[in-house]
Amino acid sequence: MAHTLSATCLAIALADARGTLTLTERTDRWGGTFIAIGDTHGTIEIAEDMEAANKRVTDLRDRAAA
Repeated sequence: MAHTLSATCLAIALADARGTLTLTERTDRWGGTFIAIGDTHGTIEIAEDMEAANKRVTDLRDRAAA
């Protein structure tokens, strides 16, 4: 099976490796919240909640270690 790497995967992995990765809870226009996965340049991707954001980062770390 071929493994692929998207630009967002790469950006998150690089920010994690550089120590600039941030997971920031933000409020949407309807009063709900989401998690902005970002770095010093801004938001890379959003996640529905902190659990999903942490899973995204953990999955990328696991892929890099394999």
